[in-house]
Amino acid sequence: MSQGKSGAKPDRNQRRLAVTVAEQLAASLLPGDAPLDEVALAEAARFVCASAERRKPGSANVVIESVTDASGKRMLRIAAINDDMPFLVDSLAAAVSAQGLTIDLLLHPVVSVRRDEDHRLTAIGTGAKSGPALRESIIYLETARADARSRMRLRTELEAVLGDVRAAVADWPKMQVRMARDASGLDDGEGAALLSWFAEGNLTQLGHVVRRRDGKQSGALGICRKSAKALLAPDSFERAFAWFDTRISRAAEVAPLAIKANFAGRVHRRVPLDLFMVPLFEAGKLAALSVHAGIWTSAAMAAPPIEVPRLRAGLAALAGRLGFAPGGHNGKALAHALTALPHDLMIGFGRADLERVALAMIGLVDRPRPRLMLVRAALSRHLFAFAWLPRDTVSTALRQQIQTMLETASGGPVIDWSLEVEGGNLALIRFVIDIREHGQRPDEAALDRQLHLMVRGWRAAVEAELASSGEGGRSAALAARYADMFPLAYRSSHGPADAASDISRLHRLEGARRCVRLHGADAGSPDEIRVKVYQREGSLALSDAVPVLENFGFRVLDDVPTALARRALGTIHDFRLVCPLGECAADIAARAGIIEDALADALNGLGENDAFNRLIVANRLSPAEANWLRGWYRYLRQAGMTFGIPTVVDALQHAPAVTRGILDLFIARHDPDFAGNRSRAETKAEAAIRDGLAQVAAINDDRLLRQYRALVAAILRTNAFLPSGTAALAFKIDSALVPGLPRPVPWREIFVFSPQVEGIHLRAGPVARGGLRWSDRRDDFRTEVLGLMKAQRVKNAVIVPTGAKGGFYPKRLPDPARDRDGWLAEGKASYQTFVRALLSLTDNIAGADVVHPKGMVIRDAD
Repeated sequence: MSQGKSGAKPDRNQRRLAVTVAEQLAASLLPGDAPLDEVALAEAARFVCASAERRKPGSANVVIESVTDASGKRMLRIAAINDDMPFLVDSLAAAVSAQGLTIDLLLHPVVSVRRDEDHRLTAIGTGAKSGPALRESIIYLETARADARSRMRLRTELEAVLGDVRAAVADWPKMQVRMARDASGLDDGEGAALLSWFAEGNLTQLGHVVRRRDGKQSGALGICRKSAKALLAPDSFERAFAWFDTRISRAAEVAPLAIKANFAGRVHRRVPLDLFMVPLFEAGKLAALSVHAGIWTSAAMAAPPIEVPRLRAGLAALAGRLGFAPGGHNGKALAHALTALPHDLMIGFGRADLERVALAMIGLVDRPRPRLMLVRAALSRHLFAFAWLPRDTVSTALRQQIQTMLETASGGPVIDWSLEVEGGNLALIRFVIDIREHGQRPDEAALDRQLHLMVRGWRAAVEAELASSGEGGRSAALAARYADMFPLAYRSSHGPADAASDISRLHRLEGARRCVRLHGADAGSPDEIRVKVYQREGSLALSDAVPVLENFGFRVLDDVPTALARRALGTIHDFRLVCPLGECAADIAARAGIIEDALADALNGLGENDAFNRLIVANRLSPAEANWLRGWYRYLRQAGMTFGIPTVVDALQHAPAVTRGILDLFIARHDPDFAGNRSRAETKAEAAIRDGLAQVAAINDDRLLRQYRALVAAILRTNAFLPSGTAALAFKIDSALVPGLPRPVPWREIFVFSPQVEGIHLRAGPVARGGLRWSDRRDDFRTEVLGLMKAQRVKNAVIVPTGAKGGFYPKRLPDPARDRDGWLAEGKASYQTFVRALLSLTDNIAGADVVHPKGMVIRDAD
């Protein structure tokens, strides 16, 4: 209904009605409410009069107006004009709150009105002489302002609420009769008594329907002929019929079946409806179900269990089985426990679950402590969770944590919760979880332990997780040092288990700058994975991290950094990554340890940061195998290969069989711990390479792969399988077997490769003499050394049969203009690494001065 003509001048009767409405509104203010000023009261009365101007009996007017009052406050005015009946105020107030609006003012005068034959309002009270008097409810509310779409949604909801209220009130006598009839047809005395007890005013009856096996429904009353035409889904009704079928010969002996609806009713209180099912028989067979819908009254929920049918039978049976005298301490404790527990849930429990929950309550009343229990409802539609807590620990944040824990563990959403506080120091939060779709009953003991950790406090929970993860005696010290350093945002979004894992990694940073942890896939995307990078002191720049991650084939989506309160303890960077094309998160997680170590080495500068790392993920290589391929590429570049790293890595990645064969050939020839027949393994590897090359279409890829195979075949010795190989790889090569080398071709050469230094030693014959050179030609130092070897061979012709020469290039030199001493120290260290690698393969490297092109001389003794 829209508002009346706002521009028309009100007549004398309208002014009189507005004055009367203003008086009624003012009189309906509750004690303690601030009185309305004259202007606000007059505006509210005007709005209500316009809303009530015309209304047919049996219908409702709902009007919503968005206004700005005289003080500049923006708000909504809501008026609901209806026949007076129960449940109007609480139902409408709950509906407004359910839309996320806060009610600032609520007035509810109930007045006698008179209307003419066109249903126009003529008088309020006894001032009119024509028309019958009617009792009308006027509900006036003020809330915060909402947009047009929200107002439309709110009005639709309020009209539906008033329709449900009218239907429930109008059909209440019929529902009473139907419940009495169903009670008289039950053989179960307690079940019949329960229905009769409900009919005596202990259940707010809201709806009724008869559901037949074929799905047809009849006899709809109350809300079942309005908004709740489907109380249950068809499969839930099928479960109900099956439940009765599997009980004793006459299902009436276990009726009514008490369950919860999956939606909240609109009338009186917004809580899930209670449904009570009574079987109906035809010719001795179960033909239909008579379903009553309603909500327990507050008095019924607080009634002593001895007064509640069926619950009193459970109390008597349990006390008898346990030997509890009704007047004794244990008997009173049991009765008190069942009084405090929610009757609407307990009435539907089997005896085993009733006993379990009641005894848990008895043990907690005098000794409040955290406890969690789960009960599966009849028909397996819902899971009821009971979480007992010491009263002082209860908070909204804790309740939300428990709810999240339950939803995660069960796979279903929480559709209702309530909080009850015992007279002593015990609180109970109960949850109703929908497990109809993909739901499961989680591990109750595990959830109970998790609840204990939540309540004990963050540090204690973290300490317990550290102890269980293997930290043992160090758990207390680690928790004391790290736990309180995590910010509140981290604690809210992560649990103690995550913190314990992070602390274990952070503790290791005392010996390194960075470490890495793959901590799981994104549940919503199989090709996304998360990686945590731990940085000691300060934070990690994205420009340092992103290239490393991309060189492993990942694409970085976002980074969530968590800085510990003491920055010296470190920063945790949580990256969300897209896996390389063709890879899934589960497969990568299965190789987490290998990938974590490789990432950490690259981030700490202990390993190379280039596209060869992509092969660790895409081709499932070990970091050492990827490094061999990298080292061989570096040699081939020095030998004249012109292809760049991306081209080479693509060729190796797209021909995994050839790549694997080349590596297997190298392992079979040089691994001292190789188990098996070397000759047979080499033959198998050569065959794999040959077959794989037959599948390579690109001519450049074919040339690259054949060059790799030829180089591996030319390698005579290596330290790749010795401890010295971790510092720098060394490969002794029969140069004549490497195709395409520029002349003169050495007799033998040793190539050294590491993140710190690269170098080569060339020998023209078995007996040769020459020195070592500090080169500044990174990309072609072999060409430089080759020329020097040629000159040395001529120079040594008289002394020894031929000559040799070596050179190295330090890769991590600081700027000499800024740090001359550091530049020299790094040069010496690179030389030492280079020489050690050479000596790991030969013992006749000449002892000579090392000369830098700029004149710097390093004595061999250094």
